[in-house]
Amino acid sequence: MLRPYISIVLLLLLVPCLFAQDSDDNITIESAREIYRFAAGDASHPVVVKQTSVASYLCNKYRVAVPIAEFYNDQVQLDEIIVKINDSKLKNFKPVHEFYSSNGIFYSDARVCYFSLPFEKKWGRAEVSIQKTALDPRYFTSIYFTEPFFLKKKEVQVIVPRWMKVELKEFNFQGYSISRQTRAEGDVDIHTYTIENAKALVPEKQSPGMSWLAPHLLVLTKQASPPAGSQITYFNALSDQYAWYRSLVKQIGNDAAPVKSKALELTKGIGDDTEKVKALYLWVQENIRYIAYEDGIAGFRPEKAQEVLAKKYGDCKGMANLMAEMLKAIGLDGRLAWLGTNHIAYDYSAPSLAVDNHMICVWMNKGQVFYLDATEKYIGFNEIAERIQGRPILIEDGENYLLRNVPVANPLQNTSLEKRYLTIEGNDLKGKVVQLWKGESKEWLLSLLHSTQRDKLEDVLKRFLAAGNINYQISNLRIFNLQDYNADFKIEYDLLFKNAVVSIGNEMFLEMDNRKDFSKMSFDAEERKLPYQFSFKNHMVFETELDLPVNAKVASLPSFLEIDHHAYSMKGIYKVNAARITYQREILLKNTLLQPEQIPEWNENIGRLNAFYNNQLAISH
Repeated sequence: MLRPYISIVLLLLLVPCLFAQDSDDNITIESAREIYRFAAGDASHPVVVKQTSVASYLCNKYRVAVPIAEFYNDQVQLDEIIVKINDSKLKNFKPVHEFYSSNGIFYSDARVCYFSLPFEKKWGRAEVSIQKTALDPRYFTSIYFTEPFFLKKKEVQVIVPRWMKVELKEFNFQGYSISRQTRAEGDVDIHTYTIENAKALVPEKQSPGMSWLAPHLLVLTKQASPPAGSQITYFNALSDQYAWYRSLVKQIGNDAAPVKSKALELTKGIGDDTEKVKALYLWVQENIRYIAYEDGIAGFRPEKAQEVLAKKYGDCKGMANLMAEMLKAIGLDGRLAWLGTNHIAYDYSAPSLAVDNHMICVWMNKGQVFYLDATEKYIGFNEIAERIQGRPILIEDGENYLLRNVPVANPLQNTSLEKRYLTIEGNDLKGKVVQLWKGESKEWLLSLLHSTQRDKLEDVLKRFLAAGNINYQISNLRIFNLQDYNADFKIEYDLLFKNAVVSIGNEMFLEMDNRKDFSKMSFDAEERKLPYQFSFKNHMVFETELDLPVNAKVASLPSFLEIDHHAYSMKGIYKVNAARITYQREILLKNTLLQPEQIPEWNENIGRLNAFYNNQLAISH
């Protein structure tokens, strides 16, 4: 879900390549001013938030067109945009308005307005003025201070009338020059923040969400007593937020009949409750296409279960609602649950719509909670995706709620294992290979395979396994559990690895590990500014048993590798037992976040891993 009210106007997602080029010192924001004023509205919208923002840009070096964007939805309207270039209104200014779409989660009827600032030459100037109105202060959730360009100075004012109760929570102010001031003026309090000389902050590949990194305010609207109306409680406490969610759930209008018919059809002949849930979960994963869009209430009201069932698509809320209704239809305790993925820095101690960007179904079974996220297309029952592990989750419980934390899975949930049984024939390696993938390793590979045409699936899989090496020749490929996501994905095949052995005189040399996982995972420590977030905790195991030719002996056995860091481990060893060599290599990611200050040590350890990979096995005969 997009932040319901967004103050960063630069288009980071639609055209990231331009920001990669222009986040240097070519463009500077010389000054910016943003004013957010809570005000009395009308009967339909008793309290609104008026936003005015003005930003002045300077081109320091070369000609460029800078993309700008502003987001809005059915609860936040875009009132006016004025663009000036060198003190004159931009001629033929025609911004593009369209629905916003992304591969994210929980998006709604969000729309984006975007355009370009054309700087024709050095020292060109531009000014962008934007006015917006949040029709419901619940959707005014955050104010960000930094920009994707160097920012000389920005002033942010939040004007709160005394009949409003609003809390401003500060995040990530450390390391920035930000001053604060609050003053009373008439019947309002004016909170002023000024940031100066802030470096550009641009998302990098696999960096955490901006709420973890950028200095910003989380705006908590608690209650209001507007002059011409009665008291309104927004999110004064978590119970208020849940009550609002519950009111939306009551508006859904689920029709139990078609959902029950389908649920009974899918569970016919199954006696065990767990197996019934597995069957329903697998069907929703396979048959309901995830589309991150849902119209109405800015994306917080789930679609009717029967509509999702009939249309065969839905967003996370619609899929969660269908799953919960299917469980109820067969007499099981299925419930809706709200949570924020690890993209978000907040928890429910700060009641706000910004806390949530996802919704799933939970099955309550004899005191146990099972988390069913059908948007995870190929993950198995009771396997939990990294993005929700450890996250606080709000579970419906009638007029009350349950507040839990999603369990943190052991990295072994995501094990990928490759085991080879090989012999040497001339300059070739020959034998059998078994590979399996669990958890999110499995989900990653199945996503690739299920996007492939069925008649080309085997060829695609072979190319993936060979990694572009024409000498890695696969035959008798057998595939297991391609459609059963509740089981490990497994393949077996015969391998002829041509020219894998180099013979020089009476010695043979070979590499036991052509996979070399993580060998290219070093970083430019000078270039990388933000933490790197791996997609999931990982466990990669590679083993080979190699039978030696008659009378052959190991001439040189590479030394072992052992790196044991609190966040990861890398191990490798060769063993000799009579006429057989066993090679074992294991990489374990214990957590997913690599901080910039950890990168030098990480690079050093990747260097040690590569040195281990590059040590060839020498055999004399």
